[in-house]
Amino acid sequence: MRYAGTVIAASVAFMAAHAAMAQLPSTPAQSPQQDTCLQNNRIWQWNAVNDRLLIVTDRTYHRFIVQLNGGCIGLSVYPLTALRFYTWTNLGCLGRGDQVIYNSPDLGRLNCFINDVQPFSDQLLAEAKEATNKKD
Repeated sequence: MRYAGTVIAASVAFMAAHAAMAQLPSTPAQSPQQDTCLQNNRIWQWNAVNDRLLIVTDRTYHRFIVQLNGGCIGLSVYPLTALRFYTWTNLGCLGRGDQVIYNSPDLGRLNCFINDVQPFSDQLLAEAKEATNKKD
């Protein structure tokens, strides 16, 4: 009989906790800025749209738009160039001020800086292309 009372008490406590959890407000959705984390050690491939814009894919096949400053001369001309991404912390997310380093066959070692990293979407890509075309 004592065992049955313990089971009933545990069941009542579980149901009360479950009901209390159901009444908790849901957590707000994360903003896209929080979801944007491209780690330099997880980059799988890249494609240069122009000298100021990269589309980078990580190992989990998430694509990102990486906007660069004007120092990436000839980046879109040599598609087989190896890129190195340097961040302040080796496992941190790429962000504004991090470097992209590559070897240009004509000019040697070049580097440029990242202005912004965003998750890929066709609309953002069109906006970024338009913005880089205005700068040129």
